[in-house]
Amino acid sequence: MQEALVLERVSFSYGRGGFAVNDVSMTIPKGQVIAVVGENGSGKSTVAKILSGLYDPSAGMRSWDGDCAISARDLRASVTVLFQDFIRYQMTAADNIAIAQTTPPPESRSVKEAARAVGIDSALRSLPEGYDTLLGFDLGEGSDLSGGQWQRLALARALYRDAPVVILDEPTAAMDPRAEQALFADVRQILRGRSALLISHRYSSVRLADYIYVMAGGRVVEEGTHDELVSRGGKYAELYELQAAAYLR
Repeated sequence: MQEALVLERVSFSYGRGGFAVNDVSMTIPKGQVIAVVGENGSGKSTVAKILSGLYDPSAGMRSWDGDCAISARDLRASVTVLFQDFIRYQMTAADNIAIAQTTPPPESRSVKEAARAVGIDSALRSLPEGYDTLLGFDLGEGSDLSGGQWQRLALARALYRDAPVVILDEPTAAMDPRAEQALFADVRQILRGRSALLISHRYSSVRLADYIYVMAGGRVVEEGTHDELVSRGGKYAELYELQAAAYLR
């Protein structure tokens, strides 16, 4: 049984000189929510692609439950990813969710369970043909969703795929603060025991994680729980206080 997805002193280069990720060590234990934060260009999304098997490390080791020989193909089969630039398929609402799992055939009950888990079920039921409504207007017909609703639909797609690890890259970027809070207040129930890597600039969500890695310049510069990182007064505390001050003003 999968216990932890681990990076040990991993580096990665896109081949244009220098490393996008340099000497990064990170652990995603079974059943925990791990957050990665940092400013733009710090290497967060590259780490997500290495963990999901989309990229192989240029140096260092990636292992799953102690298995350092796991192939990128096997890793991709066991990790589901929601990137911030997700695709809005010109399909029915149901197919937009079920496309995440090509086998076995789509299962209506599971599709609706995934939609309910992320709070998009009511919106999909209210469409002209419910879950069978064609989404998008590019084909000259169909209905559309708001940006936040599309993001919830994409999250339902990620959860529909029965993978033990879920990687969420800015999963609430298009949501308003109330919708984000409602989603992450019960994030562990939504994940149902799966491990999760959360990449986000919103510290209201990040602070709920079990453990946090702070990246800068392609490296992990701090790690710990929210309370530990705030008390240290380092990079995380600086970024957290800047965001909190903006709301207070």
